[in-house]
Amino acid sequence: MGLELIGMIIAALGGLAVLRSAPMALMVLSIGGLLGAASAMAFGPANITPGYLSLAFFMLAVVIRPEPIKYASLALQPFRPGNILLMLTIWAIFSGYALPRLFAGTLFAYPMNSAGFYIVIEQIFPAGTNMFHTIYFFAGLVMLTTVSCMIRTNSMMHRAGTAVLIAVGLNVALAILDLVTYSIGLTSLLEFIRNADYAQAYQQVSMIGTKRINGSFPEPSSFAGASVGLFAFTFRLWRVGVRSRITGPLALGTLIVIFLSFSSTGFVALAAYLSVAYTAITLGTDRQGAPILIARPNRSTALMAIPVGAALLTFVIALRPDILESITGIFSGTITNKLQSQSGIERSSWNMAGLRIFAETFGLGAGIGSLRTSSFIVAVLANLGLIGGILYAWFFWALFRQRPERRSPLADGESHQYAAAARAGCFVSLIAATLSASQVHLGIHFYIFAGMACASLFYRRPIGVAMRPPAEVDPDLDTMESDHAVR
Repeated sequence: MGLELIGMIIAALGGLAVLRSAPMALMVLSIGGLLGAASAMAFGPANITPGYLSLAFFMLAVVIRPEPIKYASLALQPFRPGNILLMLTIWAIFSGYALPRLFAGTLFAYPMNSAGFYIVIEQIFPAGTNMFHTIYFFAGLVMLTTVSCMIRTNSMMHRAGTAVLIAVGLNVALAILDLVTYSIGLTSLLEFIRNADYAQAYQQVSMIGTKRINGSFPEPSSFAGASVGLFAFTFRLWRVGVRSRITGPLALGTLIVIFLSFSSTGFVALAAYLSVAYTAITLGTDRQGAPILIARPNRSTALMAIPVGAALLTFVIALRPDILESITGIFSGTITNKLQSQSGIERSSWNMAGLRIFAETFGLGAGIGSLRTSSFIVAVLANLGLIGGILYAWFFWALFRQRPERRSPLADGESHQYAAAARAGCFVSLIAATLSASQVHLGIHFYIFAGMACASLFYRRPIGVAMRPPAEVDPDLDTMESDHAVR
């Protein structure tokens, strides 16, 4: 066991956040979720990333406050997303312990951790990855529940949104720093956040000769997969007029760095989300919660962006026809010919092996953490089986279909919009995971977004907790909060 430099930094920030406020601890957690290529500490072959280290401080920051713990059970009540995720977690724990032992030595697949540089097919036996991925899965449930019970007032929802926006800004800054350090030959400056002992692909070059951005993640695909969720969150807030001077530039900056990652995961997830968002704007079905006056020009700008962008692109191509060749080369290399590449062939073989495992285990799966795939859906079927697939589908249905704001008189219009933006972030993160994720847990930002969407602010208060007195002191605020502020 050893604590790395980045682990010390996160521990120091987390300790300060525990003393200051729960929203600050959420900000540290959101930032830690960006450091996917870093190892805060190591337990043998396992790397504990800064995100999961900061989760401990976030939990402590919430639990030591006198009031939030009373709301902890709200997200876990029957038929709510947290309750379904709890059932799924119980099945994941059982599968991780029992199924690898049940099928030990009888199945062949690509393991989560490979002893060599190349990932080759091996027999499945109980391994440490079963335990580690069970812990990661349980951590997702903890994040959803803790974020939900923390956000009990409008002020807390707004501050939670600020915490995520700070992480979005840092993600863009790290992406730019990645590009700059590569250009001037000083990639060693970022080694302290690229210290995990798994494969790092931060010097990949695109088909047009430019570096593929991967920021603080181990590869461009994982960077794009995380960034599209952050883009959806900020873009949704901008188009409904929430803090437009901040969310607009952040959404644009995130969009640009996703394009510069040249990742098929990012391109397809972006196309899927923007298609849905454009349809919602056109039909006017995205107006949830109280209207915000600035939202109308922002919606108009979003509506005009695609036709104006297409017209400008046509004009540029007419002046410089050679640009079309570069564009078609990018599209061909990242989308149409992706499956014919070495990476595409390798990932397809992982998925085929996963589907074969699903069939050979009669739909039970091989147990969480037993094998590697290249699609979230295949990973769920291969690791958690049909039971896990059904529970996950139920969880997503409850998360995306719920509209708690319709029965929440305490929530203001901005809180509604943060919740809707969080659901958008979950939706796009799920699309990206479906395209390329090798695991069954969906990452730190997904569960932060899910916790915001399921915030206790939107639910009926538990027995013994008042609706909110006319004036009160919030343990995380230095000023009095009026009754008007929470309505």
